[in-house]
Amino acid sequence: MSADYWNSSQRSRWQFTRYSLLEARRKLLFLERRMIQNGLIRDYPNIVYDYNMRIYLHNLLLKLGRRMNVRQIAIATAEVYLSRFLTRVSLKEINVYLLVTTCLYVACKIEECPQHIRLILSEARNIWSEYIPHDVTKLAEFEFYLIEEMDSYMVLHHPYKLLIQLRDFLETKYEVYGFKLSEEEMQNSWSLINDSYITDLHLLVPPHIIAVAAIYITVVLKKNLAQLRNKTSPSGISSLMSTMVTSTKNNTLDNSGAGSYSTKGVSQNSITPEMLNSLTDGVESGTGSGLGLGESEGGGLSNEGTGVAGVGDSGVNVKNLQIDKGNKTTPSPTILSDHHLLADSLQAAGHKQEPRLQLPKAKGMSNLDFVNFEVDILDEDTINIHKFMNFLEHSHINLDEVVEAVQDMVGTYVLWNRYNEQGVKKALQIMLLRR
Repeated sequence: MSADYWNSSQRSRWQFTRYSLLEARRKLLFLERRMIQNGLIRDYPNIVYDYNMRIYLHNLLLKLGRRMNVRQIAIATAEVYLSRFLTRVSLKEINVYLLVTTCLYVACKIEECPQHIRLILSEARNIWSEYIPHDVTKLAEFEFYLIEEMDSYMVLHHPYKLLIQLRDFLETKYEVYGFKLSEEEMQNSWSLINDSYITDLHLLVPPHIIAVAAIYITVVLKKNLAQLRNKTSPSGISSLMSTMVTSTKNNTLDNSGAGSYSTKGVSQNSITPEMLNSLTDGVESGTGSGLGLGESEGGGLSNEGTGVAGVGDSGVNVKNLQIDKGNKTTPSPTILSDHHLLADSLQAAGHKQEPRLQLPKAKGMSNLDFVNFEVDILDEDTINIHKFMNFLEHSHINLDEVVEAVQDMVGTYVLWNRYNEQGVKKALQIMLLRR
């Protein structure tokens, strides 16, 4: 056990690169094929660990966790256990409903909110009576199986605590950076972190990267809240994300920590899943019903942690996301140029650009004075964006990882449009009832 992430087994034993994670899953697929050839398991072509399966398993965990009134941190820990386990074990050789129950049972122990084994088995049977056995020893056996596959490394560090620390730091240093997170922004960031647990991010990047990415999305999207509500957002998600990244063009960033937060209901101005979905109108034409805020099972930016899957094959064009980390110079005022860049991006996507105020330069007025003058007439959200970028510039956070996290977290809402719950449910039913 370690008190910090940098010395923990989470970093030293269970943090992958994207390539190593892909290789682990390729080895698992090869092992699965050999087991099928040897007659150890039956082949079910429709059972695939894709974004549909991720969303479905995520929703199963949430359903059981809510029914037992389990703490959010325990549900988050169970999600990571589930992701780790499925990098080493095939879906075709296990009972996924028993796996979900076991992950939550073990997570409650680790997070010091234990549930009695008979109680959790009883609640699981009430939800999935045809798949959960009466015998409690089956759950106890699966517990040891789970712990063994994770090499007994059970302690996790989550982005929630780092989000709280980051908020407190910004409040303490308000005179330096001129930026702090409001309750609404904290709620939206917290909700985005909840959704991130379906993606591979918690196996790939440090927790503080996910916390910063959630704030990044919240702060930047808040600027476009009115257009998003009116369904007039840019037609492609890549143009918005390119603008977001370009606005931090001269930043030089490394790794540092940030992190958990208890919030009340979402305010009227909160960023909803429908708004995020509207960003993808030009990228995907899905058939899903969207992510309704406060849905009981599975979707949205709820305070309970509902969400959608973020898999590598998201269909989002992210090739334009580039980072210029070459210059370690004192930052020059970029507020005016970035504001024009954002306006040009929106105009190219079909927006009517508001008339830009053109002012003659007075004699002896420098470019810096002129920029600072126009800052006074910019809206508050634009100014807050650049204040946050100024904080990032001095934070030594790895910007490459932040951009990857933003891609995956926003890309989840593209994938939700193609989510087919009934297909996954039917495939699992056929597999489990034929055993």
